[in-house]
Amino acid sequence: MISTKTLVLGLDGIDNNFWKSIDAFSLVDYCDELETYMSTLPSWMCSLTGREFTERRSHSFVSHRVYGYKMLWDYLKDIKQIYLNIPVTKPAEKVNGVMVCGDWRNDKMDSTTIYPPELIDGLEALGYVLTDSFQEKLEARDWDGFLEEALRLFSLRTKAIKHLADIIQPEFIFAVYRVSDECLHQRGETRLGEKRIQKMEKALALELQEVIDTLQPETTLFFSDHSITPEGYHGADHPETVWGTWGLKTELDHIPPIDRAHILDIFPTILTSLDIDVPKLKGSSLVASSSDRKSFETKLRRLGYIA
Repeated sequence: MISTKTLVLGLDGIDNNFWKSIDAFSLVDYCDELETYMSTLPSWMCSLTGREFTERRSHSFVSHRVYGYKMLWDYLKDIKQIYLNIPVTKPAEKVNGVMVCGDWRNDKMDSTTIYPPELIDGLEALGYVLTDSFQEKLEARDWDGFLEEALRLFSLRTKAIKHLADIIQPEFIFAVYRVSDECLHQRGETRLGEKRIQKMEKALALELQEVIDTLQPETTLFFSDHSITPEGYHGADHPETVWGTWGLKTELDHIPPIDRAHILDIFPTILTSLDIDVPKLKGSSLVASSSDRKSFETKLRRLGYIA
């Protein structure tokens, strides 16, 4: 059994109805809507920097370092960490652990997409692929085949998380399941339809549960980059898709957000759960750190409220 301090799982395109459609009791202690941005790039960049990215750049997945912000792994330093399938992580950076880039383009597994590159052979042996490509299934309108491919890719992400965690023994993992987004873009009744979507959601929940059961994290944080309309759209023309979802299972004290949580809260929550000092940011942590709790208890003892 691997014991991970903090596990972050990105649920691409998922909205708050996800928790209602599955038996979420074992997955989360808390869940609600998450105010986010209407497209993929600014949302994931926000979660990795704690900074606002409101610009919509459709299909423009340039290097994250172009923006010049300090990234999440710059704060984690000596903490053993894994990043898997996050769309904006390209090229792969040297981290204290593993970075496997995520994108939908025809990227190959090499030193620009995987660090350290010596892990490539093991990932290839699993059948792992960087690209979530359904083009042939889409062109053939083979919706059963499309769903089958989606479930296969879900399983590959889970296998990769477990495989890398077994090698690295990380304290922190941030992995994204992007295939849900691909499915939800095809959710209309003339395409996948709601029955197949429900099957996809239940399969995703089982994969999430398997990861949690394997890693036994102290804190698990779920969140989505945006939501998708019933017709399969999102973005500036569909402002309701600014509401994604978040979920939390933790041994730490939960701090309820003043209103709905915002994606700006994801970054400080990650740092706080790892007992790392949070820089001055717009967002607020959704949990109280172990050191915060000890400090608060010390003050209460000093004041005579507890023995």
